[in-house]
Amino acid sequence: MDTGQILLVALAVLVPAALLWGIFLMRSGRTKKPSIMLGIPHAMRPAQPDERLEGPRLERIMIFGLISTLAVAIFIPMYWLPESQRQASFTERFEEESIERGELIFAVPPEIPEDADASAFRANERALALGQGCAQCHGASTGESGVDDPAQAAAGGQSEFTDPETGKSVSYQAPPLQNVFQRWDEEVIKFTIERGRPGTDMPAWGVEYGGPMTEQMIDDVIAWMASLPGNQEAPQIPGDCDNPKGDAVVSCGEKIFEARCAVCHGPQGQGKEQKGIWYQGLALWKGDVKHLTKSQHLTTVKNGRRFAFMPAFAEAPAQGIPVPQYPLTEAQIEAVVAYERTL
Repeated sequence: MDTGQILLVALAVLVPAALLWGIFLMRSGRTKKPSIMLGIPHAMRPAQPDERLEGPRLERIMIFGLISTLAVAIFIPMYWLPESQRQASFTERFEEESIERGELIFAVPPEIPEDADASAFRANERALALGQGCAQCHGASTGESGVDDPAQAAAGGQSEFTDPETGKSVSYQAPPLQNVFQRWDEEVIKFTIERGRPGTDMPAWGVEYGGPMTEQMIDDVIAWMASLPGNQEAPQIPGDCDNPKGDAVVSCGEKIFEARCAVCHGPQGQGKEQKGIWYQGLALWKGDVKHLTKSQHLTTVKNGRRFAFMPAFAEAPAQGIPVPQYPLTEAQIEAVVAYERTL
């Protein structure tokens, strides 16, 4: 609320209060009537004559009613006209606060030395209370210069994953989240955060599934991710691959694969098969994908495997599957399948 609004509210409250207080002082200073001084109840006092009731008294009541009506007629528009602006400002402020909390939740809590004074703790209190350390795997938002860089936020990174059964450790490629809305809608993103991804080092974060994050915290993280620049733009696919034909089919399929598929399946389609770095998607190389017929392969790319973390890519997927925000054309999907079957 700005200074003008505060002044308007103060005038709206103080001016009527001052008027009422003045009226009270004026009436209390008058000489009381004998009936009042004697304490005679109103019901036992003589009534006023019709000449008075229908004369000055009636005129005063009508004038007071007219003034009250005019006051209400002026007050309601004055209050209503800026109401939409106030509501919009409240919504904007709520979203800004949600994004601010989401960034703190995503970040790694700052380290406070044991001998730090209370002021140091106080300055980092919110970050300590909210920080869940998502950036440890998915990448922090600090660039090489040490300055906070939104373009580098949640850009993905490598982390070590240890199998709880075998004790074997592997280097796992955590997916980037600064463009996660190019792949998934908010429902699947929330599903993933709440329940984690079995077989990877992505744990369940939702309170209902044994994690430390409330629904509000998860919504805040999603709001922050949605505010990142990469989540507000379409994937970059070369313009000459809008409608691949002839000899350009496989080469365009490779370019589209690098732009849309490599983030999960790896740049070579290696998935979890290559020694070194594991990617979350299934392996597509060395003929692994050829256990599917071409028709089955096309259907999988078009419709995806929702909640098995394979997004749909078709402009019109099967019934019950939401249309992706950035779909591929039929020709682009056929080019991708043709390229994957050459791996």
